[in-house]
Amino acid sequence: MENKSLIFLETTPSWTSYGYWLRYYRHRIIRLWPAYIYVLVDVGMRTSIQHFHPMWPPTDPAVQCPKHWWENVLFVNSLFENRCMPWTWYIGTEFIYYLLSPIFLLLLHNVPRIGFAVSMATILSSSFLNIFGMIHWNFPPTQLLWKQPGVFSADFIKHHVLMYIKPQYRIGPYIVGLLLGYYLVIVQKCAKQARQRSMRLQALGWTFASVACFWAIFGLYPALQGWDWRIYHLLYGGFHRVVFGLAMAWLIYACHIGSGGIINRVLSMKLFIPLSSLCYSVYLVHMVLVVFTYLLVPFPLVYTTKWPIFGHCVAQLILSYFFGIICALLAELPALNLERIIFQNGNKNTAVQLARDYGLQQSKTADIG
Repeated sequence: MENKSLIFLETTPSWTSYGYWLRYYRHRIIRLWPAYIYVLVDVGMRTSIQHFHPMWPPTDPAVQCPKHWWENVLFVNSLFENRCMPWTWYIGTEFIYYLLSPIFLLLLHNVPRIGFAVSMATILSSSFLNIFGMIHWNFPPTQLLWKQPGVFSADFIKHHVLMYIKPQYRIGPYIVGLLLGYYLVIVQKCAKQARQRSMRLQALGWTFASVACFWAIFGLYPALQGWDWRIYHLLYGGFHRVVFGLAMAWLIYACHIGSGGIINRVLSMKLFIPLSSLCYSVYLVHMVLVVFTYLLVPFPLVYTTKWPIFGHCVAQLILSYFFGIICALLAELPALNLERIIFQNGNKNTAVQLARDYGLQQSKTADIG
């Protein structure tokens, strides 16, 4: 999302730039629809024809997709119960954020103080909504699936439907990304000065990022153990995603100003360019392969060591990228290339801008949303 902010603020559209907004939203739909619809049709048809193992009806694509496919196509599946291809809830959620992002970007560009105030109010409102939801429904800080400690509500499906996938509970990190993009535009003209930040500031930034990442990932431990730390659980549930987003913002900023060190060198390796270009297609197909690999082995699964789990993960990763390549070649990349040709014929600058935004010119960031 910070990449969107950079492109947006460099082109300086206004509230009445109707042609720009038409291209802005049209491009996003063309970016998402072809691969999404391809996987939706393929999964729905193949599952209904090639069933060889009973599945749980609430998550069976052959049962749910004929009824709820339109929710996915219109990107509103996260506003409902997310029954068809439930792992794609994030696509609908992020598309809603994309629809709303011009409000924040225009305010930041035209009236920075108001834009920043609105952004902060949105982040805090989302965090406190998480806290309120946890209090009201007695939900854990995040979805724990089948391992629900006794101090929380045991209905993890209700948690998934009412809170986990809903846009209003997750917009905080997205706004952090928009604010980062805005700040990078501001410091772009004084990049040399930015690179000369004091060692103390860099040390503070990396210390914060390390502690924040550690807490966001491992701070769930008390909840998993069922410890009755009510206030801690509420604070963690309300703010851990925003804190993690801030840590990632520092990482991106540090790499941008040349202070990323070995982390920047690793993340900038050319090896990741083709892998990142396939992320969206891999994301769409991966859950089918995850379920498929587990259906091939007898239940119940008994693991005596960690190696069988590692083997499952490696197999799922390889299969996901294999079928992700097929999806990208048949649906995603042809649509992007056609769009690029159309935009080049009409507006070369727009074509370059969109290509740069979505990885057609070896973008350094992956956009799977």
